[in-house]
Amino acid sequence: MNPFTNQSEDSFPDSALTSGMRNSALEQLEKTPFPVPEEEVWKYSKIGELDLGVFSPSLQSPSKEADVKSFLDSNAGESGLISVLDGWITASGNDEYYKNSEINLGPLSKINEELINLDERLHKPIDFFDCLNRSYNPETLVLHVPDDVVIRDPIYIKVQAVTEGLVSCPAIFIDLGRNSEVNIVEHHLSDEGSYLTVPVLNARIGENSRLKHSVLQSLGKTTWQVSKQNFYLERDAYVETFTAAFGGNYARSEIRCELQGRGAEAHSRAAYFGSGEQTLDFRTFQKHGAPDTTSKLLFKGALDDDSRSVYSGLIKVLPEAIRTRAQQTNRNIKLSDDAWAESVPNLEIETNDVVCNHASTVSGVDTEQLFYLESKGVETSIAERLIITGFFDEIISKLDDPLLVEEIRLKMLDSLQRHSRAES
Repeated sequence: MNPFTNQSEDSFPDSALTSGMRNSALEQLEKTPFPVPEEEVWKYSKIGELDLGVFSPSLQSPSKEADVKSFLDSNAGESGLISVLDGWITASGNDEYYKNSEINLGPLSKINEELINLDERLHKPIDFFDCLNRSYNPETLVLHVPDDVVIRDPIYIKVQAVTEGLVSCPAIFIDLGRNSEVNIVEHHLSDEGSYLTVPVLNARIGENSRLKHSVLQSLGKTTWQVSKQNFYLERDAYVETFTAAFGGNYARSEIRCELQGRGAEAHSRAAYFGSGEQTLDFRTFQKHGAPDTTSKLLFKGALDDDSRSVYSGLIKVLPEAIRTRAQQTNRNIKLSDDAWAESVPNLEIETNDVVCNHASTVSGVDTEQLFYLESKGVETSIAERLIITGFFDEIISKLDDPLLVEEIRLKMLDSLQRHSRAES
C-alpha cells in the first residue's frame, strides 16, 4: 500500500547514493503491507485507525514555522539551534561553533559520504514506516564526530511538523568515531491539527565513545507519530537514551539498542504522562551480540482520563554474548479508573552465564503513601501530586541538562494540575 504515487525524487537534494537508496526504498514500500493490529508487533495499538490516504509527502521546505514555540528557541546557547521542519533542515545551528569543534554537521548532501560510509552503516528498512521515511525524508541531518573529539555543550535539535495534511519524515544519522563524546537533545512538537510524523534516527557509537540522547515529545493532541531510534554500539561504547512523552493522539516510540562489541553498555529511560484519549506506545529491543555487555531499561508512566499506554520490550541474548547483564522494568500508575496500561516484557536468552531480569507493574496511587501524607495534614490533591512527582524523580533526576529538566518538570506540573482540577 503506497498512496504517494507519481512523486519524484527530483524534489529532494539527492546525491547519486541517496537517490539510489530512495528509489530502492520506494520499490520496497510498494511491496510492504501497511501494518494491522493483528500483527504481534502492533498488538494493542491504534494503527487500524490511521488513514494514510489523507496525507501527502512534504516536497518543499515550509515558508514559516508554526505558532507553537519550543523551549529551545531562545535558549540553545553557543551551539545554536538546529531546526528540522516538515523533515527539511531549515537551520543548522552556529556554523562557526561547529567548525571550531572539528565535527561535521549538516545536510547529507553537504557531507563527504565517504567520510561516514553511509551505505554500510545506515539501518536497513525493515517495515512500512522505515520504508516510508527512507522514501520521503527530504534531507538527512548528519552529525559526524571524528576520533578523539569531545563536544562539551549539548547539541539542540527542534523537530517540528508545521504544515497540516503532510507526512513529515525527518531523518538523523549520528556517527561517533573512537573515543568521542556528544550529548544531543531533541524537541518534537506540532500544533493542533492533522499531522503525521515518522522520524527515524540511526546512531553508530564507535569504540570507547559515549552518546547521551534525549527526546522531549510534546506534539499536539491530534498528531500521529511513529518514531524509530536505532543505536549500534561497538566495543566499550556507552549510550544513554531518554524519552519524555506528553503529546500526540497516537505516539509510538521504537527504541533499538544493539550491543555489538565487547563491553558495550546501554541505558534507556522514559517518562510519560497520558491524558484525554491518548495512546502512548513504546516498543524496545535490547540485543546483546558480544560478551560482557550491559543494558538497563527503566520506563515509568502515569495515565489519566481515558488514556492508554503500551509497553512491549525484548531482551535478546545471542549465544556468543556470555556474561551479559540486562534489566528491563516498566512501571505504570493509573490516575483514573478508565485509564488502561498494557505491559509485556520479554526475554530470549541463547546462552548461559548471564544475569537478566524483567519486571512490570500497573497500579493506582499507593494508598499507604497517600494515607501517610494525609495523616500529616497534607491535602489529598497535593499528597497525590507529591507521590507522582517522586515516582518520576528516579528518572528525571538523572538528566544533566537543566533546560530539559526544567521543561519536563513544567510539563509534569501542568499535567498534574489539570488532573487535580478535574478531581475537584
